[in-house]
Amino acid sequence: MLTALVRGLVPVAAALALLGLLGSCTGERPSLGPAVVTASTGSTSTPPSNSTSAPTGKTKLGPESLLGYIATPTSKPVVHVAAKADSLALDLPAKTEAGAPTTFAIVGNPTGDADGWIQVLLPTRPNGTTAWVPAASVAITKTDLQVFIDLSARSLQVKKAGTEVWASQVAIGDTVNPTPVGATYLTELIDNNEPAGPYGPFAFGLALHSDTLSEFGGGDGQVGIHGTNQPKLIGQAVSHGCVRLTNADVEKLVGLSLPLGVPVFIS
Repeated sequence: MLTALVRGLVPVAAALALLGLLGSCTGERPSLGPAVVTASTGSTSTPPSNSTSAPTGKTKLGPESLLGYIATPTSKPVVHVAAKADSLALDLPAKTEAGAPTTFAIVGNPTGDADGWIQVLLPTRPNGTTAWVPAASVAITKTDLQVFIDLSARSLQVKKAGTEVWASQVAIGDTVNPTPVGATYLTELIDNNEPAGPYGPFAFGLALHSDTLSEFGGGDGQVGIHGTNQPKLIGQAVSHGCVRLTNADVEKLVGLSLPLGVPVFIS
């Protein structure tokens, strides 16, 4: 299902990948063609647990710590809770549910790694969880692109080497299920095969989950950036936590070729 495109564009051949990825975005399941499987559309407003199965780190991150370095595992991810081989290992898949390669945003500068270990931000709950990967187990790249989402201004801004290259108005989470704030990164880009549906033609997954929904529409409350079939609501706080763009704007965002792992800062 994964294409050869560097940015990780995933055609939605398996409809449930999109449904599971962005289950918290809308109260309506999009129809994605014949691959749709009947499933519960119920949601739960029970706040997700802030605990993890392992004592991983949780740090407040920002542009000063996510510098654009990206770690892509060369095989199944090797992830530990500390920078040592005898620490507890975490089981993360080689690919996301949508079929994109699992990618990590690197915390700090990897040239200053701890004896061959690199600290990374995980795409798991709770938001902001960090762990460690052996430097030899990942391919390291760097991007000078950054995405900033200002919830008060209802705006999304893309910067390249500190200079704005594109900006747009967005819709955000409502007061009951607000868009989470903090530092995160892009985990996948999904090519929706029903561009007129609620998610528009494209959806970006984020390494970020709702603070209020532990499950919605079959998904685990992962937050994303996507198009919409309700463009009149752009500029309002109306979603279940996702960030919505007009379909024209989400296509422009895709055209910027943001790599998986590019840092996203929401405030």
